[in-house]
Amino acid sequence: MKKRTHNECARSILKAALSRLVRATVPKKCISFGRRFVAAFCHTRRKETSRAKVTVKPLARLWSEDGGVAALEYVFVFPLLLAVMIGTFQFGLMFTRQSLMDNAARDAARLIRIGTLTGASGAYSSNLVTAVCNDLTVSGYSLVPSCTATIQIYVAAGSSGTPAGVGFTTLTVANVNNGVMTQTKASLSPKYDVILQVGYNMPWVASFLSGNAMLMSTLAFQTEPY
Repeated sequence: MKKRTHNECARSILKAALSRLVRATVPKKCISFGRRFVAAFCHTRRKETSRAKVTVKPLARLWSEDGGVAALEYVFVFPLLLAVMIGTFQFGLMFTRQSLMDNAARDAARLIRIGTLTGASGAYSSNLVTAVCNDLTVSGYSLVPSCTATIQIYVAAGSSGTPAGVGFTTLTVANVNNGVMTQTKASLSPKYDVILQVGYNMPWVASFLSGNAMLMSTLAFQTEPY
């Protein structure tokens, strides 16, 4: 057994004396009441802590809930996806029309070059419009609605008697203003330098794409000595 020092013995004796003094002066009922108060206070604090934990858990679950994230992402992404789809369709239709107009202009230029369409403008104008619109029809569906009314055709030819090739220096292309193209049609004869232009003022399908797109095909050639 460890031998205690004089200071430790003195503190032990003093502590025992104070304990006996407290028991002698303070009634047991007060001590019991104090113990019950402390126990009740601690129990209340435990309940409050438990309630706080119970309240925090649903909030934590709500914060970590990701069930609506997909719907929220869909709300933000769908308008952009729709715009891309409409734009893809619109530009695809525009490029298709432009390609068909290029083919129609080449076919019409060949009819003019070999003399099938010749003479004064009144003699070939309606046939020229019909030939162009027929080439713009695919499987019975015209990619230019009301083609004979909406298609625009311009024909410029060198002056009579101008040497072949020289007439191009005097020719000008059609003027275009707000989707309306000059539609004059010059008289045609053999060995004439000719500029042929076919145009269509295409409206956009989507309302957010304001205005129209002017599609044009231009060819320069010389009529044969038919």
